[in-house]
Amino acid sequence: MKIVSWNVNSIRARLESFKVLAERYSPEVILLQETRVEDHLFPREFIEDYGYNIAIKGQKARNGVAICSKLPLEEINSDFAEEARYIEAFTGGLFVASVYIPNGQEVDCPQYFYKLKFLENFIEYLKKFKEEIFILGGDFNVGPYPQDIYIDGYDGIAGSLKEREAIAMLRESGFKDMLETAGYTWWSYRQRGFKKDNGFRLDQFYMNKKTQPIFKEGKVLLDIRELERPSDHAPIMCEIIY
Repeated sequence: MKIVSWNVNSIRARLESFKVLAERYSPEVILLQETRVEDHLFPREFIEDYGYNIAIKGQKARNGVAICSKLPLEEINSDFAEEARYIEAFTGGLFVASVYIPNGQEVDCPQYFYKLKFLENFIEYLKKFKEEIFILGGDFNVGPYPQDIYIDGYDGIAGSLKEREAIAMLRESGFKDMLETAGYTWWSYRQRGFKKDNGFRLDQFYMNKKTQPIFKEGKVLLDIRELERPSDHAPIMCEIIY
């Protein structure tokens, strides 16, 4: 089974890229973040034409998460956050979840502390999946390690000590960062960031101890980032044997 996680930075602007992703890789499950559209405007029919069932939690012009699965979706729940930042479902015999962690704006501003509190509460919430086969994918807006950000010694937003400590708590709770060495997943549109590989590894898959044995391999889909009118994030994909 192939599972993709992708911050699309507006789903309606990425339909051609979605088409290429679906046709080239044929993932059974696609976890989306930053869809930036209310539920009634989500391009449901376009995605259904590729064989996907859809669960969404949308928001006008910002945030937004979705799960697209070629298998039935059950036990859909998006109640963790009031904003459209999280959705979970049972599909294909396991639980999957898509999360979009707040950006935080800049270190020590109110949004930064909101981000840290969101992460703290989220890690506590995930305890419910401790004994389940569960795969979490999303845009965490944190580069967990110094090598995850191209700037040596960087300690700004997404790379500050407190953010990294918060993500470390997720790992300490039993979740493993499955694509830890896969490379960058986000590049600024400015100053030819992708061409220069001036990237951040912000997008991650996490699996609990019960799920880790079914992991086969994972990678960053750089070819999708190379398409015309790309998201600033590349999709990430993991393959499991289940």
